[in-house]
Formats: sequence, C-alpha cells, structure tokens
Amino acid sequence: MALRDIFRNFFPKAAPDIRVAIDIGSMSIKTVLFEKRGQNLIIIKKMVSQYPLREEPADLIKFINSYIREELFQIIKELHRVPSKVVAGVSGDFLENSIHSIKAGRPHKNKQLTETEVGEIFMKGRDDFSSGNSDSVLIDSFPLRTLVNGYEIKDLSGDIQGDSVEILIFASYMKKAHWDQFKTIKDVLGGIPLRFVSNQFVNAFSLPKILKVSDAFFVDVGAKATEMSLVEGERIRTIHRFPIGGYHFTKIVSDALGVGYIEADNIKRQYEDQVLPASVSAKIKGAFEKGIRGWKDEFVASISSNAHFILPASVYAFGGGLYISEIQDFLKEGEWTAGVSWREKTAVSFLSAEKISHNMLDITKLSGFNEVSFLSLIYYSYVLD
Repeated sequence: MALRDIFRNFFPKAAPDIRVAIDIGSMSIKTVLFEKRGQNLIIIKKMVSQYPLREEPADLIKFINSYIREELFQIIKELHRVPSKVVAGVSGDFLENSIHSIKAGRPHKNKQLTETEVGEIFMKGRDDFSSGNSDSVLIDSFPLRTLVNGYEIKDLSGDIQGDSVEILIFASYMKKAHWDQFKTIKDVLGGIPLRFVSNQFVNAFSLPKILKVSDAFFVDVGAKATEMSLVEGERIRTIHRFPIGGYHFTKIVSDALGVGYIEADNIKRQYEDQVLPASVSAKIKGAFEKGIRGWKDEFVASISSNAHFILPASVYAFGGGLYISEIQDFLKEGEWTAGVSWREKTAVSFLSAEKISHNMLDITKLSGFNEVSFLSLIYYSYVLD
C-alpha cells in the first residue's frame, strides 16, 4: 500500500457538494440534482411533473408543496445526506416582481458614505415595506444600483458625500395568503436549506455572466406570460411582463378544433414540427393569427412604455412558448426594434439549454428553450455561498 493511501485513511473525505434547483413554472415543476466536482458541474438527475389543470395559480400551491416535500425526501434517502443548498425559482404566476426604490436623507451630508450606512438604509427599507404592507410579503430582494444626490455610484472607495441616498432593488412580492402556504413547506423541511427566488431575477442576473455579455435584452416566452429584462453593465435596468404565453396558443387550438387541452397541446407541438395534414395546419394557422397579433401588440407596448428604453446589441430569447415559429419569426424580422434601437439590424439569439450549458456543465441532461432557467438557478446557487 502506498504511503499516501495509508494517511488518506486517517482523514475523513470531504462531503460531496450536491445541490438542488427547482423550477416552479406556470404549467409544470421541474427539478435537477447536480454536483460540483472540482471545477466541474455535473447533472445527476432531472425530474419533471406536470400540474393538474387549474386556472388559478393559487390552487396549485398545495400540489407544489407536496411535490417538493416528496422529491427532497426521496433525494435525501438516495444520498443519505441533506443537499448543500436547494434553490427554488418561482414564476411570475405566483409572485410579482418590480424594481423598487428605497430613499433616505442623510443628516450629515458632508460625512463620507460607508458600506455600513448603505447596508442599514437597505435593511430599513426592506423592513419598512414588510411592516407596512399587510397584503403582500417581500420574499426576496437584491440591490441593483445606489445613487447619491441622483448620481449612480459604482463603489464606495472614494470620498463620497451627499444629502440623499437612493437604492434601487429587485423586489419579489407574494400575496400573504399564498406565501403562508409556501412557507409551510419550509417549516416541514426543517433544516433543509431551501430558498425561494424569482425566476425572472435569476435569469437576468445569471445569464449575462454565463453568456459573458455585459449588455443584453432577455425575452422569456413562458407558458402563461412573457417576461422581459433589460441588463446594462450586468445590472438589471428595467423589467416587463404581460400575461400571454404558450398556454394561450394551446387554448386557441383547443377552441378551434373542439378538443381537450392535453390533445390540443399535442396537436400544437405537431403543428410546430410541421407534421400535421395541410388542412389542419391551415385551420390552426388561421386561428393563431389573432393570438400572435395580440402577443406582438403586448410585446411592443411593453418595451415602448419606457421612454428611456434603448435596445442593446444582444437580444436573447428562450422559454417554452418560443417553440411557436410565428413568435420566432417576429423576433428575427426585427420590425419591433423601430424606435428603440439606432441599429439597422439587431441580432436575436434563441437560447436552448444544450447549446449554452457547455459554459457551465461537464455533463448535462438539460435541453430545449424551456430549461434555460435551470442554468440560471445552478449558477445562482453558488452566488448564495
């Protein structure tokens, strides 16, 4: 036996760094179990479960809690240990995101501003919202920018003074009645380190770093909504959301053909894959026209609502609703950029998990437009360290 092997027996092996990412979407809940081995991230297992059909997201919370509890207990049983971290990304169906301003005056404007003072302003602003709003709960927040006397500061290394401080934060709120239900799963799980975060925030925070871009516009065409995030200098500037996604086009197929939702969803996928008979495709295409027009109008109205919105060079689109070719065509053609960009042509990249996971993962089981959020959650789980 080699000398190194003899000594190795006297020292305990480091516990594997195994974590869990959970994507709580509009129509399904998905889980990945992954491990960090040295510099490599490896997907161990992926699980997907469709929700029961419910119109109101609140009706699904008990199902979600049950799923999370059973999946995590099963993972612990298989691993014989508790995961190092569990990050659950929540879709906008269950919470509301906004860029919220915390403002404070400074009694000693000539005194140098410190990180401690900024931190205290941030914490007090969060506490004031939580105590002053009985209907909603601030479940997560992240500071985006700090302004002194209206001017943004990048750091506090210099002698910065002023009589007012404003901190812009990405804030995620949930109705108290809904959060009381979600919170029960944290109580049941006890010592399991579970954190709920906004999927929109995590995507806008993580994807620029994964893709190695500083300025970008992200379009997430989900099941029941489309979310957009503008990032400049890796900082989130603006966010938008409107309630139209892939689910609505499935309902259009259901109404046009007189079939149930599940059958309509299968037919929609066959339409997207161009394998339907010409007569059926023509009928769906005609039914889609009004829905596509509504999606386009909402999209343009959202980005036009901010008079200061300027489109960056990089546009990235993802999400399950992106499988609808008409939405892809609209984004690629680029007429929507008129008035928000000075460029003649804007490059639009359609992100699928398998195409960008090589930047993060040594072994991947992720694929498709609708699993990009997993990469964001995996990245973000290490930011929490």
